[in-house]
Amino acid sequence: MHAFQKAMRSLPVLLAALLALSGCTIPSGDDLLAAPKPSKNYQTLQAELEKILTTKIYSAPVSGENRSTIQLVDIDSDGTEEAISFFRESANSNEFTVYVHKKKDDAYVLTGSVTGTGTAIQSVDYPVISPDGRRGMVIAWKLTGDGLGAVTMCDFDASGAPSVLLETEYSAMELTDLTGNGAKDLLLIGSDPTGKRVARLYQYLNGELLLAGEAATNQEAVTILRMSSGRVKGSLPAVFAEEKTESGIGLMTDIFVYADGTLHNLALDSEDSTNRGTYRPISVYAADCNGDGEIELPRAVLMAGYTDAAASDAIFMVDWYSYGVEGQPERVKTTYNNVSEEWSFVIDDAWHDQITATKSSDTGLSAVHFYQYLGEDRRLPLFSIYCATGTLSDYYASRSDLIQLAETSRAVYFARLDEGASQSSMAIDADGVRARFSLVTQDWNN
Repeated sequence: MHAFQKAMRSLPVLLAALLALSGCTIPSGDDLLAAPKPSKNYQTLQAELEKILTTKIYSAPVSGENRSTIQLVDIDSDGTEEAISFFRESANSNEFTVYVHKKKDDAYVLTGSVTGTGTAIQSVDYPVISPDGRRGMVIAWKLTGDGLGAVTMCDFDASGAPSVLLETEYSAMELTDLTGNGAKDLLLIGSDPTGKRVARLYQYLNGELLLAGEAATNQEAVTILRMSSGRVKGSLPAVFAEEKTESGIGLMTDIFVYADGTLHNLALDSEDSTNRGTYRPISVYAADCNGDGEIELPRAVLMAGYTDAAASDAIFMVDWYSYGVEGQPERVKTTYNNVSEEWSFVIDDAWHDQITATKSSDTGLSAVHFYQYLGEDRRLPLFSIYCATGTLSDYYASRSDLIQLAETSRAVYFARLDEGASQSSMAIDADGVRARFSLVTQDWNN
């Protein structure tokens, strides 16, 4: 856990500490029956909040890491935590207010507030927005329809009062250091005056939030499933926007980096857009497929013998590509990914144009059967990987004659070699199957 997260506590935890009895004197019976008294500090904060509660109700953020109605945050790095509280005008109101109280001597004093309109306070973050450690506050407001939200970004003055730097609508956002100065930048995906989706990067400099860059997004994408930070080739910081198209089939990814003072979308910034395209008809997210600390992008490739990508029985493997600012993407690995059963199998380079597969399933037991493709629909069986669920999982987990691969709370994975596989140049043993198999830990969208 980051140091900042450790330093941040919700009010119930604070109360437990403030109400604790101190000293080593053994209390009398009467003392044990008496309720402990809160500290004077808390009493003053409570009194301030009760004034607000005469006209408003508490309303905590509904998502994100910071969901308490009252949050204690050291926003100015002076060693003393400020109190941030969240309120709604009434149960049916769309008006919200975020209050900031700063501790002064033995009292909490209201320094300012931020208001917003929506159906809920979506989330709040307190990013470090300058290299010297200054913190800001980013509040997301939930809106109705269109997948849009609103965002307010603030900094704080010397007295702890919040000052609004930006208010705008957005469809997705990410706080990350793209510009490389050690502070968090704000990347928003929204719309330009013509209605086209566009990515904008904002950087905090000298008390202002400046537009550091703008880049086009893939206009075929209609829904952004998630935004995540990582690195691309050359260890360059990047933001990955995983998106659905209008058909709802498969995924595509926009890849945003900041280089030479410009915001780039690596999925589009090329005259040869085909070689940089990221659409794949299977729902596999970008991931660090080879453990090198950089995120690769998946491309779906039909396995040998399959010719129609739109066919219902088409089976794909995944070529993983490393993207960078210079040059074309480079293939670094190939896998077969079973999305629904959450496992992956590494395909050797020498197998790439020869391996194929079929699927079978029965109640509680499904399998992927791998073959060497010999052309003209001729196949030589190699091995099969099975997934057993329900009551069958215990039975297959106890079978010593099978190649046991993995076990989770809901499934058992095992393999079986085909008797004729030794005739193939692609034959592997049980250890070879185990070495290439892995469970998928990332949250793939099916």
